[in-house]
Amino acid sequence: MSIRPALVAGFVLIASLSGAAAAENGDSVKGMLGNASDAALDKLSKPGAFSADSAIRIVLPGQADKLGGLMKLTDKAGLTNDIAGNLNHAAEQAAGEAKPIFRSAIDKASMGDAIGIARSGDTAATDYLKKSSNDEITARLLPLVKAALERSGVMKQGAMLSSIGWDEARLTRYVTDKTSDGIFTYVGREETKMRQDPLGSGKALLKGLKF
Repeated sequence: MSIRPALVAGFVLIASLSGAAAAENGDSVKGMLGNASDAALDKLSKPGAFSADSAIRIVLPGQADKLGGLMKLTDKAGLTNDIAGNLNHAAEQAAGEAKPIFRSAIDKASMGDAIGIARSGDTAATDYLKKSSNDEITARLLPLVKAALERSGVMKQGAMLSSIGWDEARLTRYVTDKTSDGIFTYVGREETKMRQDPLGSGKALLKGLKF
């Protein structure tokens, strides 16, 4: 074999090995991210998960300022059927159905810089997924949230919602965005735990990266 064909063959082999390593690295990061999203969604689908955590609790902007004690009084009287509680319950119901959405987004994500993601901050993979796939995830969450809101009876309280400047479309979008934000917050927490646990599955996956 002459030198030139041998060099070409060598470059092809290196490129092939490099591509295989990149694919394996991407799979390692996706594996950790998939485990993190599953764990996050399991927690958030439990009753009271959203309302119990002030970092992700869903409250209508201006609700307290505009209605103040009136909202509390009407809630107690059963006139509003606890709007805030129902918004958070709708988010929990949507989270319970969201695993396929997140798994699909993770599977489709391009992890070309898997090494950089692995070497970056504790929520680097979550941050990357949110940046690259948030629009798609939110769009697919929206019908789940809308259905949950309709089941809760919130949509039937049009007069109360109108009095604080909300309609069905705006409310659905707002709760969907907040649901997505809450899920990503929890996925980030789970990723951090996996990275910091030397015996955890996430750490094991990242140790398998080929540099």
